[in-house]
Amino acid sequence: MGIRYRVNAAISFIAVIFFLVTAFILIDDRRKSIKEEIEAGTKVTVQLLESVALSRRPLMEGVDPVEGLAGFLRRAGRVRANEIRLYDQSDVLVYESPPSVYKQGRWAPDWFSTLMSPGDREFQLNMPFGYIVITPDSSRSVLDAWDELRRFGLILIIFFVSLNVAIFSLLGRAMRPLKGILSAMSLLEKGDLSIRLPDYKLPEFDAIGHTFNRMTTNLHDALAQNARLALVAQQSSDAILICDLEGNVSFWNPAAERLFGFASGEILGQSIKNIVPDEGLDMHDSMRDRVSTSRIIEHYECQRLKKNGAAVDVEVSMAPLVDPDTDQLVGQISVLRDMTDYKSRISAEMQLQQNKRLTQLIQEKLEEERKSIARELHDEMGQNLTAIKTIGTAIANRESDEQSMTRQNALTIVDVTSRIYDMVHSIIRELRPSALDHLGLEDAITELCDQHRRANQDLILKLDFDGDVNRYGEYVNITVYRVIQECLTNAAKHALASNVSVSVTAGLVESNVAHIVIRVQDDGQGLDVNVSESRRFGLLGMRERVQAFNGDIKIESDRGSGTLITANMMVEMGGVQTDV
Repeated sequence: MGIRYRVNAAISFIAVIFFLVTAFILIDDRRKSIKEEIEAGTKVTVQLLESVALSRRPLMEGVDPVEGLAGFLRRAGRVRANEIRLYDQSDVLVYESPPSVYKQGRWAPDWFSTLMSPGDREFQLNMPFGYIVITPDSSRSVLDAWDELRRFGLILIIFFVSLNVAIFSLLGRAMRPLKGILSAMSLLEKGDLSIRLPDYKLPEFDAIGHTFNRMTTNLHDALAQNARLALVAQQSSDAILICDLEGNVSFWNPAAERLFGFASGEILGQSIKNIVPDEGLDMHDSMRDRVSTSRIIEHYECQRLKKNGAAVDVEVSMAPLVDPDTDQLVGQISVLRDMTDYKSRISAEMQLQQNKRLTQLIQEKLEEERKSIARELHDEMGQNLTAIKTIGTAIANRESDEQSMTRQNALTIVDVTSRIYDMVHSIIRELRPSALDHLGLEDAITELCDQHRRANQDLILKLDFDGDVNRYGEYVNITVYRVIQECLTNAAKHALASNVSVSVTAGLVESNVAHIVIRVQDDGQGLDVNVSESRRFGLLGMRERVQAFNGDIKIESDRGSGTLITANMMVEMGGVQTDV
């Protein structure tokens, strides 16, 4: 039964109770009124007849008293609601009052008459010549009460019907939004979370609508978040698996399938120990016990077994899985990351660092050897050549004959010695620039640029320094010098450049780390970076030198558009020299 019918039934029940109570009150009140009215009318009638009969007795002497009284009663007619019958001494009915003409021919129902009748007790008035019987007649009063009750009942019925119709109609209009609410809830049950209820005029339904809309919005957001979390778990590159309290797998994402080779159908419901090596079981049990006491394990490195039995290095993070409703532990969630590539990368980086240190050590040893060779050439061979040149000059000066064979041979010795001397000095400069040892990095670079200007008369070369470049150690200086030397040589010999600009910038980025930037730009014919760098040992040598100081070289060039070489070096201040 719908709420409308239930409300109407309740109202009808209340109305019926009200009707019955009101009818009872009215009937009881009316019954009492009829009783009082009949009793009063009978008393008045009795007193009237007694007074008439007694007062007229002397006047009726010589006249038949029965006929005289009957004539009086005929003239008086019906006295109130009483029936009067006159009997003589022989019990012969002499007179009977006429019936009441009020609502003649109509009677109240017997049950109602019985209910309302006060009893209609007869009174008998005795006289010497006969007696009078007075019978109260309450039928007219009962009929009036019945008519009043009918009118009241009719009014109540009309009111009852009107009330029910009005309430049924009002409830129908008021509860019309329930159809929309039920329809929305049905759609929500089917999974449509986009449904929303409109605003309603009634505050109760409006509150329901707003609550429903908030609920669907929160549910939509929660499901969207759960979907995102599920998507993250499905698309995660890390293996994610969930175990119950018995250690059986209940969730196994695709990354776990790829990592271990077990499909979800093969591993779900199976013990997690299937992927744990025998030697790692004790540690695995210990970790499970720790997680069971609500402790989280992060970044634990160990080994796990693939389906084919091969061991794989993984990093494991474990956490307890707690039911948010009961706050009870229901399992454990584990995230496993494949560490194979990471360890390979770490090994490669360590090998690279070792290679860098080895390269730096080789460069240092190479520079030391160059320095030693340059010193030997300068000290030993240079002195010997100088001595030979001096002897040849002395021999030539002693010969007065300019056409003498001895003089010509001596001059030839002097000339050859001079060329050898110049060649030795050139080799010395290539092996070890003397200015770098005696003057400092800035002057050494300046002298290098001057040499290139002298060697290439058409070359326009600009040099710029920013910051103190003379405060670094020997191996930093030789690296900067060799990079600029290689760049200038490439610009002059290979790029055929006519304009070259060199800039060196040095400054501190931290209290113990300096940043050195070398920029060499030319307007030459350019080069193919990929091909040139792989085939030219000069560029490779520059890159290795710079990488030894945690730096890198960037080459920007294209055929016919010039070349820009930028070298960045991060130098620890432990390599700084304080006296230059």
